Amino acid sequence: MSARRFIPISESVIALAIKIAEREGIPLREFIERVLAEVLKSMQYRSNVTEVLALSDLMDDLRKMGGALLPSDIVYKVIELLDDTHFNELLNAIKRSASWYGMLVRVKRGATVDVLKLVLSTWFPDTNVSVEAGSNGLFKVIVSSPRYSDRLTRLIEVVVTELCNSMGIKIEELSSEVGIVRALLRVS
Repeated sequence: MSARRFIPISESVIALAIKIAEREGIPLREFIERVLAEVLKSMQYRSNVTEVLALSDLMDDLRKMGGALLPSDIVYKVIELLDDTHFNELLNAIKRSASWYGMLVRVKRGATVDVLKLVLSTWFPDTNVSVEAGSNGLFKVIVSSPRYSDRLTRLIEVVVTELCNSMGIKIEELSSEVGIVRALLRVS
């Protein structure tokens, strides 16, 4: 048996929901129930609803640009087996993809360190991405994984650099050692 509940929702949210429901060709009540059901299913495993929605959107954008989910162990082995010419081709392709992706993220989500952290965690799900606020508007970002080789560390450097550049985040310092990339960033 369904109970009726009255929940105040802003007119702007209702207007957007109506627009999307019409585009989908379904009644507003059904649209809202579907959306709420999917969000609640996701929240059973992750409690932060905005992160769940953001990750979903970020993954969809990665998929649209040709990204594929593959077992990381195999991907890492393949990267190590590439000769230098093919590895450089891979780095150039990654630069273009990260640049495009960073611009898209900047338009859709803004250019904050929290957004950058979420994007890096999406690109490299088996890494630890930590952010520390410093003084004078600086942030220290560390991307690390004990599983990363020199080549994988270089690849992360390229992604961090291109994402920051395309998002309008200034890199004050960038350093790395095997498995660890450190960046000192200024967000305006």
